[in-house]
Amino acid sequence: MRQFGRVLSSVLILSAVAITGVAPTAGAIKVVAATPELADITKQIGGDKVSVYSIAKPNQDYHMIEPKPSDVARIAKADLVVRIGMDLDLWLDALINASGNRNVRRGGPGYVDTSVSITKLEVPKESVTGASGDIHVFGNPHYFYDPENSKFIARNILQGLARISPDDKSAFQKNYDRFVDEIDRLMEHWRKKLAPYKNRPVVTYHASAIYFLRRFDLENFGQIEPKPGIPPSASHVSSLIRRMKEHRVQAVVVESIYPKRFPELISRETGAKYVVVPYSVGSLGTKSYIDLIDMWVDKFTEALR
Repeated sequence: MRQFGRVLSSVLILSAVAITGVAPTAGAIKVVAATPELADITKQIGGDKVSVYSIAKPNQDYHMIEPKPSDVARIAKADLVVRIGMDLDLWLDALINASGNRNVRRGGPGYVDTSVSITKLEVPKESVTGASGDIHVFGNPHYFYDPENSKFIARNILQGLARISPDDKSAFQKNYDRFVDEIDRLMEHWRKKLAPYKNRPVVTYHASAIYFLRRFDLENFGQIEPKPGIPPSASHVSSLIRRMKEHRVQAVVVESIYPKRFPELISRETGAKYVVVPYSVGSLGTKSYIDLIDMWVDKFTEALR
């Protein structure tokens, strides 16, 4: 039995190495992240000094996560909780409250909202009602699809980790600097790849790509959803097809969690190229945040070519 336990421990450690690239040290800072993207960036900054768990799994709609009792137990033991904020992960509040862990509540040393310092888009100017669809009162929360915003995310995580373990701040800072340098290096490549398509219109399914489109100077022509979170209607899709034909829109990009029926119909009717991008780290074979953005750039290029 003890031998089995040692084997199991070895398997778990090897699994952690495969996922993060490094094995967490004994007594590692326990982090619970809302999503795989935040989990990966936390691993990049924390290195072998953190053990990170993501509540949301790849290809789960972040608006509709159904947490489990085990998630409450994880947060109860967590040193740090890392969230998207901006009302996208409201389900996390109930978990934090149920955990009884005061350190990871809002304002606590172990609480990180990665939306801090983000320039927020689509902040509603009018009151939001149920008829508005899935509108977020603080603005569009899909800021993490803009790779420039990953530097703000990483900085917020860096500050949170430094609060929990000030003795390791220099190590976290080095990892942060390395991450930012890598993003800056890749941004040059990504910009060059999409530069030939500047101002070209793109149709998406949900309003997830707003920050990405703005960063790379692409036009948000519209969404297959009539309003965020509202399923497509026949009349809306017909109107979208007509407008796409009028404006010669040739690119439809759909996140991997959404149904394919309407994008396929739109592609047939308009001749537009239709591609699927990963919704989250772990979707379509991606293993890291950089993988995610790299595939977005590749797929948008394919659709616009």
